[in-house]
Amino acid sequence: MHLSQAYTLLGDTRAAYRAQDDVLALTTSPSVMTRALIAMDTAACLRVDGDPGEAATMAAAVYDWLPPAYRTGLVHSRAQLLHRHLDSAPRRLLGDALA
Repeated sequence: MHLSQAYTLLGDTRAAYRAQDDVLALTTSPSVMTRALIAMDTAACLRVDGDPGEAATMAAAVYDWLPPAYRTGLVHSRAQLLHRHLDSAPRRLLGDALA
């Protein structure tokens, strides 16, 4: 999972997607938090790859799906970081989910 975040932050989406797949394949029953963090990394990669609308849609859906107790800490900080890198409608969509 840490490699996914590292590659995501470096903007190496190809390596990040591989790391995300590896995490999900290596864990027989990934936790809610693990799935949410991987999904936020995927959303960030989508933005880097030029699809901010899908990035915002994915991140907002993950955030909305999470129980309130899980909407803090790392998941929240990753969603906020993505939000800062979006503009226009995608930014508003994710901002509404974070509100």
